[in-house]
Amino acid sequence: MTQLYEREEAAAMPGTYSEIQLKIFRDRYAFNGEQFPHEAWRRVATAVAAHDPGSAALWGERFYELLGGFKYIPGGRIMAAMGSGTEVTAQNCYVLPSPEDSRDGIMDSLRQWVEIQSKGGGVGINMSSLRPRGDAVKGVNGTSSGPVNWAQPFAFISKSVIIQGGSRRGAAMIMLDCDHPDVFEFIHAKETPGVLEGCNVSVCLSDAYMAAVKADADWELKFGGRIYRTVKARQIWDEICEAAWRSAEPGIYFMDRANKESNSGYFETLISTNPCGEQPLGPYGACLLGAFNLDAFMREDLEGTWRFDYEEFRAYIPSAVRFNDNVVDLSHYPLDQCRDSQQRIRRMGIGVMGLADCMLKQKLRYGSPESIAFTESVFCTLRDEAYRASVELAKERGAFPEYSAEYLQRPFIRRLPGDIQQAIAEHGIRNCYLLTQAPTGTTSLLGGVNSGIEPYFDFDYLRSDRTGEYSMTSEWADMYTSGNRPEWLVGSNDVSPEDHVYVQAAAQRYNDSSISKTANAPSTHTVEDVKRLYMLAYDEDLKSISYYRDGSRNEQVLYHKESPADAQSAVAAAEELLAKHGGPVRRRLPDERQAITHKFRVGEQEGYMTVGLFADGTPGEVFINVNKQGSTVSGLMDTVAMLTSYALQYGVPLSELASKLRNTRFEPSGPTSNKQIPIATSIVDYVFRWLELKFDTGFSGAQPALIPADQIAVSTNPIVNATKHSDAVASGVGCPECGSVLYYAEGCLICHNCFYNKCG
Repeated sequence: MTQLYEREEAAAMPGTYSEIQLKIFRDRYAFNGEQFPHEAWRRVATAVAAHDPGSAALWGERFYELLGGFKYIPGGRIMAAMGSGTEVTAQNCYVLPSPEDSRDGIMDSLRQWVEIQSKGGGVGINMSSLRPRGDAVKGVNGTSSGPVNWAQPFAFISKSVIIQGGSRRGAAMIMLDCDHPDVFEFIHAKETPGVLEGCNVSVCLSDAYMAAVKADADWELKFGGRIYRTVKARQIWDEICEAAWRSAEPGIYFMDRANKESNSGYFETLISTNPCGEQPLGPYGACLLGAFNLDAFMREDLEGTWRFDYEEFRAYIPSAVRFNDNVVDLSHYPLDQCRDSQQRIRRMGIGVMGLADCMLKQKLRYGSPESIAFTESVFCTLRDEAYRASVELAKERGAFPEYSAEYLQRPFIRRLPGDIQQAIAEHGIRNCYLLTQAPTGTTSLLGGVNSGIEPYFDFDYLRSDRTGEYSMTSEWADMYTSGNRPEWLVGSNDVSPEDHVYVQAAAQRYNDSSISKTANAPSTHTVEDVKRLYMLAYDEDLKSISYYRDGSRNEQVLYHKESPADAQSAVAAAEELLAKHGGPVRRRLPDERQAITHKFRVGEQEGYMTVGLFADGTPGEVFINVNKQGSTVSGLMDTVAMLTSYALQYGVPLSELASKLRNTRFEPSGPTSNKQIPIATSIVDYVFRWLELKFDTGFSGAQPALIPADQIAVSTNPIVNATKHSDAVASGVGCPECGSVLYYAEGCLICHNCFYNKCG
């Protein structure tokens, strides 16, 4: 059972913290020796209430009560910034203007990108302003590298350079419009290892484009008024869906719809989103986030029946709106332009977490009509009370500076209840936007509930992230694995992708920004299924959709558990079948399994190898990806990996496979990036030497023998003679001229028979 820690502060509300909650808090949000969340609640509440100088003590207590018991959890940036005395930003996310199409313009954007990320803000950018790859650059008599190549330094900064606010890697989104001539390159960019790693990527789709897809019409790819190509709209659609099916990216964002629905549409254009896609923003736009923990408002009666306490939920919403509005003014901003934008718009994004917990306690199956109705009821309540609270703040503090009568004509505002529209007309409104559904991944762990509006991933699973690996066991775990599991008790494997869309649509109807949510699909989902799902998302009026097919990525955060008993049972069953039928039996890996990914270089060829593991830690599958996708080498490695995976699953010992495939000789070959395997005669040679080193404790990793120079015949070749006083290494690669083995010496491949040499 997870260890529990009692709170030390006598004035704190009664309760306990789990070990995981403390681990998350101390790693991400603790400041100046804080050990427990209530200490941060007091720090944050006091700092935010300071913006009400005449009643700071009163609001300090109200904000402390709001945060207490994890009822409302501000975005992580707010927790890290408020009251800390540091200059990290309290705003969670920003969007930069699309770069000016010049080297100076791109460098200016990159400088601003670094500044925002270094202060803790996630950032998005749309690269559609950059001319296509190969276009003429007259000033230097050269050609453009294109937006995908120019996006590389932005992604690299996020992944490998910036530690945000001292606590996490940079978070980033890079987008491209669907009519940009480089859209196909962008769609497939992340299929090549190392390209745009460290950021999310999405294609912005217009309503005109979606109409063309439905009509199977032509679509023009253009830039700067020039049409570069005309393709079928469905060709782009098909390739987006195929790429998402293969690797879960790119995402898609219906940017026209976002702009038509936007509250700020009469004075700004939304151009990109924040890293997780829930917040579309204009140039230099900013947003701060927070989420109500819905489970904190569940109440159980004497008969054991649970209900959601809407009255108490409503009572806390005005405090959350005031809290966030104060932070708009108190926050540090990495750029003056970002401060100006946020001061004019006063955008906030309040959402929820723990929706699945509430459904389970009420015995509502995720995705059922009853669960959809509950979701709509919660989000409708949040919408109405947040807008009423912002009107009250406008009476006290004034409307947001960009407010005008045109605001009342925006589509979302026209769907508000009549009394709220009338109140806005009379008094204005303090905040242009109030609602956003963020993923709440880490903050939901802090709160002890399920993330955002997602179903439970599983009820007993493993989580692996930068804070370590730990086991997550829900109170529902025993019931879920029992033989009498009720039909309403479902996890992600039990929910259809379409149900994900319907729940997201229910939340979107009452959300003035957007939703970060993933439609999970089984490994058997097809590309055609993805196409239907994406079209359903558009027809259900979503602004975006993210998709993940089980097993489509080598690395993930959450893993289903396979108990040792399960593994032993599988082995026993296989042995029984083998004895009964006298033939080989395949040992299948579980749908969710742990894996190891290893980066390698052989000669000039870089790649990644991922090994999926059985529950006992032994290898059960191998994937090999090399940079030259579509090449002969890539196809060969796919074949080797597939055959190796089947062999391992059918019980062929790794040592037996390696003994046959070590020393395989073909290009590329040569020096590697691994000190334990300095020379490889081919990628296959490297792969099986590495597998033996990693998983076969009896393997020494023996390498090709060193040949002393004094045993090499003197020749008339000066390069060969240059090796006289050093050692040469047999490469295992044949000479292209005479077939003799080539040797490595001082950076060259040398043939001691016919004097062939290849240097550098």
